[in-house]
Amino acid sequence: MNYNDFNNEELWYGGYYELSIEYNPYGDNKKLNKALVALYKCDNFNGMWKERKDFQNYYETISLPINLEDASVDQFYGTVTDSKSNIFPCLISIIRIEGESDWIDISIPLVIFEEIFNCNYPLIKESNLWLNDIDKMFTTITELIYSHSPFDLAMIGEEVSGRTNQKEITLVDINKITCILPNQLQSKLGLYNQGVKLTNDLRKFD
Repeated sequence: MNYNDFNNEELWYGGYYELSIEYNPYGDNKKLNKALVALYKCDNFNGMWKERKDFQNYYETISLPINLEDASVDQFYGTVTDSKSNIFPCLISIIRIEGESDWIDISIPLVIFEEIFNCNYPLIKESNLWLNDIDKMFTTITELIYSHSPFDLAMIGEEVSGRTNQKEITLVDINKITCILPNQLQSKLGLYNQGVKLTNDLRKFD
């Protein structure tokens, strides 16, 4: 991916395929910054740039720690790379919902999928086998983040941001969304020892 591709306005219009990570309760800047440090350490992540025009500019990456205000949204830019060396632009959103939770969302524009792959809608794995590589990439990032800063819920999928949360999630949601759950949420939902075992006792349901 080059500078012009990354800065093409049309690339960023439309929907997103996302990794959405919840930290509850809201307000723990230390946890969020540990998660961002872990993201920086991911081999398949590059960024985080303040603006799209800062693409690949090491001197314009954000400095950690960041300080989030109440009820705020901070957004940065980066790229992620799958196991087949496909590079995807991404938007990193750090969202604080006062009285509820903090969220870190990593969002890939669907437009880039349409340019690289043969996309079939609705965007499900059965008709888009390449999505398995995207989910694997996001899962690797999720595991590394959890090892540095344990979260309460992680979700992967098309427009999953805001779909549910650790308090309201149900088994119906689990059947519709790819979820990565820590022990506490596995027990709450009666899913202990089910799903695919990951590192640090995380389990993936998809």
